[in-house]
Amino acid sequence: MSDTEYNGEQKELSIKEEYQLWRKNCRYMYEFVSETALTWPSLTIQWLPNHTTESGIIKTKLLLGTHTSGNDQNYLKVAETELAGSGEQKANSRIKVVQKYTNNQEICRARYMPQDPNVAGTINGSGEVDLYRLDSDTINSYSHFSPHSENGYGLSWNLINKGLLLTAADDKLVCVSDTNKDNELVFKNGDSGDIVNDAKWHHFNGNLFASVSEDQYTYIYDTRAKSVASKYYSKASSGINSLTFSPFSQNLLAIGNSNSSINLLDLRKLDSKGTSGLLHTLMGHTEGITCMEFSPHNDGILATGGSDRRLILWDLFKIGEEQQQEDAEDGCPELFMIHAGHTAGVTDLSWCPFKEWTIGSVAEDNIVHLWEVSKGLLVNEDTTDNISNSLLE
Repeated sequence: MSDTEYNGEQKELSIKEEYQLWRKNCRYMYEFVSETALTWPSLTIQWLPNHTTESGIIKTKLLLGTHTSGNDQNYLKVAETELAGSGEQKANSRIKVVQKYTNNQEICRARYMPQDPNVAGTINGSGEVDLYRLDSDTINSYSHFSPHSENGYGLSWNLINKGLLLTAADDKLVCVSDTNKDNELVFKNGDSGDIVNDAKWHHFNGNLFASVSEDQYTYIYDTRAKSVASKYYSKASSGINSLTFSPFSQNLLAIGNSNSSINLLDLRKLDSKGTSGLLHTLMGHTEGITCMEFSPHNDGILATGGSDRRLILWDLFKIGEEQQQEDAEDGCPELFMIHAGHTAGVTDLSWCPFKEWTIGSVAEDNIVHLWEVSKGLLVNEDTTDNISNSLLE
């Protein structure tokens, strides 16, 4: 056996051992964990907001995609699952695919429109965008257009102005299309010097959005000016993969870097030079960050996924707290919890919009995880402070 083969076998053994250890400790960390194997890996996941409750059981759905590497038809998928409500009833949280919609390429991102959850948009491996009606039996998209010429991961619906869809791709472009007007291209910018990995709208201002790029820059755009309003240069990042705006603080932005670090930025301090605005750097992942999302329920709680197979929950209110030596060995004070159940790189995550501390995550191992943080871990969590009074002042 060659050294390369030996090292590869040792790594696989280590991953298996880590997974078995994680399974053994699940009862201490989670209210529940569900694992469902997919035929093909999904690069995207999102809980749909519509749900019903019957006899204490919550019935809900999720958006998933396929990445078949050209070996099969690709689909946008809708999957059903159950969650336990406030009662003692046990829910069947394994997922079941109930709808499939065709797509030309692997689906890199799928997101529903906030103002109409029956409409879902996708961007694929060719930079094509498709819009689907989830309340229709038609398996094809009702709208198909190509704002990009290469693979795209950036996809974000405007939270304030219905129908405005932001996209970003490997062709170094960020685009805004008005789906109310035959997908008219209302904004297009190519200022990024390299592949644009992600783009998202601001939660409070319908004219602002941000993008992150392989050129190590975060760009803040104002659609009224049709140009870059400010930027931040993450010098040691090796490229920036992901971003998310806080739904609680209008000045807080988090970015996830290829070098495994996460930067927290203050929008008020960003400028045209890109040299200011850094608040804090979170260290805990060992490989590049692939996805991130602030909790919609609890101020200051951030979830991040990485190529290191880990999904980490951070409590930003604990930044700067004093630690005992034994606690410091486990990580910085703001590192709240590590979800270590995936056996390959995490590709996407989604907070459940109607059930606190509940997350869906997908990875390159073809496995979907649905999980809820143990209430026992939350006993000492206090996220009632206002982030503007702590981190941003």
